[in-house]
Amino acid sequence: MIHVAMLEKTGKGIRDFMELPRRLYRGDPYWVPPMVEMQRKLLLGENNPLLSGEHAFFMAYDDDRPVARVLAGVDARLNERIGEKRGYVSLFESENNLEYARAVLDTATRYLRELGMTRVVGPNTPGFDDFSKGLLQEGFDGPPVVLNPYNPPYYNDIFTAYGFTKHRDHFAYRLSLTDFPAETYRELSDMAQKRFRFRVERVNLRRADAEKLAGEAARVIDEAFPDEWELTPPTQDDILDEMKSLLRYTRTDLIVMAYSGERPVGILVCFPDYNQLLRKHHGRLFPLGWLSLVFGRARAVRCSMMFVTPDFQNKAVNVAMTLAAYEHARKLGVEEVEASTIDETNLQSILATERAGATRYRVYRQYELTL
Repeated sequence: MIHVAMLEKTGKGIRDFMELPRRLYRGDPYWVPPMVEMQRKLLLGENNPLLSGEHAFFMAYDDDRPVARVLAGVDARLNERIGEKRGYVSLFESENNLEYARAVLDTATRYLRELGMTRVVGPNTPGFDDFSKGLLQEGFDGPPVVLNPYNPPYYNDIFTAYGFTKHRDHFAYRLSLTDFPAETYRELSDMAQKRFRFRVERVNLRRADAEKLAGEAARVIDEAFPDEWELTPPTQDDILDEMKSLLRYTRTDLIVMAYSGERPVGILVCFPDYNQLLRKHHGRLFPLGWLSLVFGRARAVRCSMMFVTPDFQNKAVNVAMTLAAYEHARKLGVEEVEASTIDETNLQSILATERAGATRYRVYRQYELTL
């Protein structure tokens, strides 16, 4: 018999929730298990402002066997920003059985409706950040880059059969560094920095004034954040927490900022794709997995964020930051860059990414449903 339980928000309570994907993806050559401790802390709300609001973990069982799961909740900060009563779903997983999926989604949507929500959008990331969104909709021919979603094609069939419709698509691009037009970028960068009087610096996450750095990053993002984006700009504390998380698992950072005098005017964030290393250790950092992350060499990086303040847009600040990141990546032995994910409505970023020689190779789709 199929039944759905709301799980306790404890390590023991969410054990089935975390373990279900390991059974579902057993034998899948492309699935990369998440870092167990990192995900547990995230889902229990450690340094995760999103889960300080209303949320619940739902697990569907067939008798005693876990068969489907979903996290459902409300992002109050986002709703205040966009003026909606919107809920989200996240971390959906299910056996290829519409009955199982329907049971857990019925419970989740009823829960959101009882909270007064009128629409649900997802799947979304289970944190405040913008690292992961939607279901993989195109590009099932390889493992995901770190923090990007991965799922079998039938998940899209389940969502549409349930009644969800497309909300937005998000694109992923990849570029071999041998194809990057470095000389063209170098000429543009030098000319722009002299003409518009800005400079680009690599950011050291380990520097003593990390709090000042987080404040500078938050300032740039807040100034540059488009009004139409369905996200909440991260606060200084959000960025500090994210920096601590990155430093816990890697010695490598690929972050650059642009400055006009002492004022920050741009930021570009990339981080190593450690998914290939994680696959070897099945997402477990101990006893030896952490050594791979700290000392292993990632052959690819993911660039997840670029912002330039409005008064410095169209002044090649993005070109200069991209060049600085490229030059450091080459020194680290990086061979490929993924730029992801770019909202389909963000035409400026799409054109800039394609002008750099990158090719779109994956699509992630968010769905929506009226409650």
